[in-house]
Amino acid sequence: MKVIQVMAGDEEGGLENHFVELSNGLAKLGVDVVAIGHEKYADRFDDVVQYHCLDLSKSRRNPLTLFKLATVIRHENADIIHAQANKAVAMLASISGLVDGLKIATIHNQKRSRAMFNNMDAVIGVSKGVVANLKHPKLHVVYNGMEPFHGEYLTRADLATNFNLDSSLPISIAVGRLVPTKAFDNLINAWNTDFGQLVIFGDGPEKEKLADLIEQRNLEGRIKLAGFYQGVRSVLKAVDLLVFSSHREGYSYALAEALLAQLPVVSTRVAGAEETLPEPHLVPVNNILELSNTLKVCLSDLQQTKQRMESVFTWAQKTLTVANMVSQTHQVYLQTIEDTK
Repeated sequence: MKVIQVMAGDEEGGLENHFVELSNGLAKLGVDVVAIGHEKYADRFDDVVQYHCLDLSKSRRNPLTLFKLATVIRHENADIIHAQANKAVAMLASISGLVDGLKIATIHNQKRSRAMFNNMDAVIGVSKGVVANLKHPKLHVVYNGMEPFHGEYLTRADLATNFNLDSSLPISIAVGRLVPTKAFDNLINAWNTDFGQLVIFGDGPEKEKLADLIEQRNLEGRIKLAGFYQGVRSVLKAVDLLVFSSHREGYSYALAEALLAQLPVVSTRVAGAEETLPEPHLVPVNNILELSNTLKVCLSDLQQTKQRMESVFTWAQKTLTVANMVSQTHQVYLQTIEDTK
């Protein structure tokens, strides 16, 4: 079986990790893998993966870019072309009549525009939530997988020293780019001094706005904007809670990392979290009062909070692995090929 993986972004995050880890994992299974993406990712692939450097990060309608993409795909003559995320799917849909092979798309986040998926032979969602409103006869869910953490976890004392925290108080974290869709302003407005400390890891255009809000609420001693931190995964054993206040998600890699580290999570009802977390840990999107009340309950009895999560932690150990993600994706390929015979 020969498979082409296509990814149109040029950023750093869960989508890019998925693109690389799935390609490398499929190659280990014996699949002939060709990956097409930005040159910045070229050195992240195993030698057995053939990588075509093609910058697809500009307009998805650029005729020259689409021609180059179609040329590479036609040259490789693969059984399956697998497009990762909406932009790559839209580009594949635009040239679908020019290239042979079965077309498969993976949805990584909730989007309003869904028409391009009608041209696909099968669709994969990284959670049930991202495909909940999609009508397609060949619909599958394959959760994002994480490689085991091989680094060294920080101790609580080291974390407190590094970020000037009081280790005797509860420590919660939030992770993500400081952009409106993450709704960190709601989280700051929901925070109470009785909740202990909150460290927000991430950078972005809302940094100054969020810093001003923290000051307005006199929470400088309780909430810290820590900026981008490469080692976020290393702190997960040293803290008490991960909080998501987002308006929308796909299946957050930070959520998967937390569950694998057995860290309790509170989240708004977004895709991934809503189908994974226990009911007492979920709050409506944009409901600051409910978020505050849920945080109060969870942080006031951390032992009980962790006990409510035990079955989720067990599920995560079996499901949220790269091996499981690769195996299930491979099964989708085999099923799609069988369905067309």
